Amino acid sequence: MQPTEQGTLRTTGPHAQRGPARKGDATRAAIVDAALQIAGRDGLEGLTIGLLAERLDMSKSGVFAHFGSREELQLAVLRAYAARFVDRVLRPAVVEPRGLPRLQAVLECWLALLAEEIESGCLLIGGASEYDDRPGPLRDALVQIVADWKAELVRAITQARECGHLGPKIDCEQMVFEIYGLMLMLHHDARLMHGRDSVVRARRGLQRVLAAAGGNTVPARATVRRRRAAALGAAKKTN
Repeated sequence: MQPTEQGTLRTTGPHAQRGPARKGDATRAAIVDAALQIAGRDGLEGLTIGLLAERLDMSKSGVFAHFGSREELQLAVLRAYAARFVDRVLRPAVVEPRGLPRLQAVLECWLALLAEEIESGCLLIGGASEYDDRPGPLRDALVQIVADWKAELVRAITQARECGHLGPKIDCEQMVFEIYGLMLMLHHDARLMHGRDSVVRARRGLQRVLAAAGGNTVPARATVRRRRAAALGAAKKTN
């Protein structure tokens, strides 16, 4: 999958389904969708064939027939999450002009997704805790997804630097490290500590990282739209 010039996370692999649609694809998609919800709440290790069968009112053999093993099901869930991440974070951002506007849009879309996942849980963050010291296909898949996403962030920051929107000597990898740290803290503070202002604080932190890199002069259209919507909402309340 290649949505834009910016590249994308890998959502295919040796286990990915290829070729024309087959009979039963709708059932498989429904199983994966239900599995995503369970895995977001209980983790990939909390995902079982029996639990899915009960949720979907299917037999265990019926669920098993679509995947062949629990591990295949878990890998399918990871691929589905990665594909949704691309659709929610990368695709909307690349309509913005190349450089800082696009980078800001990427971060805003990522923040919006994490804000939604405060209740349901983030599969990648939860999976990192489950598989950080457990070698195998699931850990490999998680590592690849996160590595691909970090590469996308480096690409976006590099483009902003090349456009002159960020300082010429910035360390792109260091910026990614700091940005990722803020996003992880957002999830930790909101999920564990039930912080009510976690998203606001994360956004402030991201703005400071960009400002420190010289990125405080080119507002993204997405940011402008958000500010206008907020101003309009405030005006309606006043009236």
